[in-house]
Amino acid sequence: MLLHRHTERNQSGFTLVELLIALAIGLLLLAGLSLVFVNSSEANRELQKSAQQIENGRYATDIMSQDLHHAGFYGHMYVVPTTPGALPDPCELADKTVLFNALALVVQGYQAPDNVTRASPPSCANLLQSSNLRPGSDVLVIRRASTNVLAVGGTVIQNEVYLQAIGTTGNVQIPGAGGTLLVGKNAEGAASTLFLKDGINAAPIRKYVVHIYFVAPCSVGTGTNGVCASTDDTIPTLKRLELVSESGATKMKIVPMVEGIEMLKIEYGVDNVPGAVNIATGLNGDSTADLYTGNPASVADWAAVIAAKVYVLARNTDQTGSFTDSKTYVLGAATITPTDLTTVDSNALKYKRHAYSTWIRMTNPAGRKEIP
Repeated sequence: MLLHRHTERNQSGFTLVELLIALAIGLLLLAGLSLVFVNSSEANRELQKSAQQIENGRYATDIMSQDLHHAGFYGHMYVVPTTPGALPDPCELADKTVLFNALALVVQGYQAPDNVTRASPPSCANLLQSSNLRPGSDVLVIRRASTNVLAVGGTVIQNEVYLQAIGTTGNVQIPGAGGTLLVGKNAEGAASTLFLKDGINAAPIRKYVVHIYFVAPCSVGTGTNGVCASTDDTIPTLKRLELVSESGATKMKIVPMVEGIEMLKIEYGVDNVPGAVNIATGLNGDSTADLYTGNPASVADWAAVIAAKVYVLARNTDQTGSFTDSKTYVLGAATITPTDLTTVDSNALKYKRHAYSTWIRMTNPAGRKEIP
């Protein structure tokens, strides 16, 4: 019988030196992987910031472009009121005559004197006070009617501002009580005096729209009615005032639109040549912009605006590491330097930014001047 003997073999592990070497190599590899991960994460964050900034800049120009394309749309009315003797108050809430005559100016604006000084529009019940305006940015006012018609049987909102119009005239209506729009009645409940050519159907009634675009120094305003306060965030944001009825009262309401919009500049295309009234159109001009300016010289020139160039400076909403912005940005006639930016915000150069622009022909006022 054979006996099997198990031979014991000596087993040995790593020596202390080998273990230390392995740990050192592992730490070096881990450090390298960590660096790659950190750099990749940082690059991804910067990519997301840039993508958001591009989206914000384009969205801001698109919002205003669409609104400007509709500027001067008053339903069936193609003959606008006579140009008033002075610029109307864009914050008017109750005077129906002022609101109707203001339709002669489809746009109206307030230019900032320079890149670091605030524009001076009406306060709009303190909604456009100094603390709620970003220095260097213009203020844009757009007037039009809603593209949606208030249909018979639809709800009339108390103290909402409505426009009912036919070819050569119209009137502003502000109902004192809500209810249902009845056949042959206007928004105020009285018998309609404006009819379509058939003489039977009352002229369509639409919401009277006033939008006032401005750049605020904060995204979320905690002050009265949403005005920016000293303790709020410091994200510059494109906002607009809207003429609405809220809780049974007519008011201007702040609506935040796009974060990261740092500056807004507008140049208006004025059609004032030839100066003589054309017999075919009843208006001066020929539907071609003769000059572009950020501040038309007279009320008549404001009434002759048929186009606009919109310039927007958008920045990231978050800072970028050790980045320092040294670029100069051209927004039409305005050149924005790093000094301008730091004068407004001492931390401004820590943000990446980009300039956007677009050109809009305002179809309604331009079309009225086209020679048949």
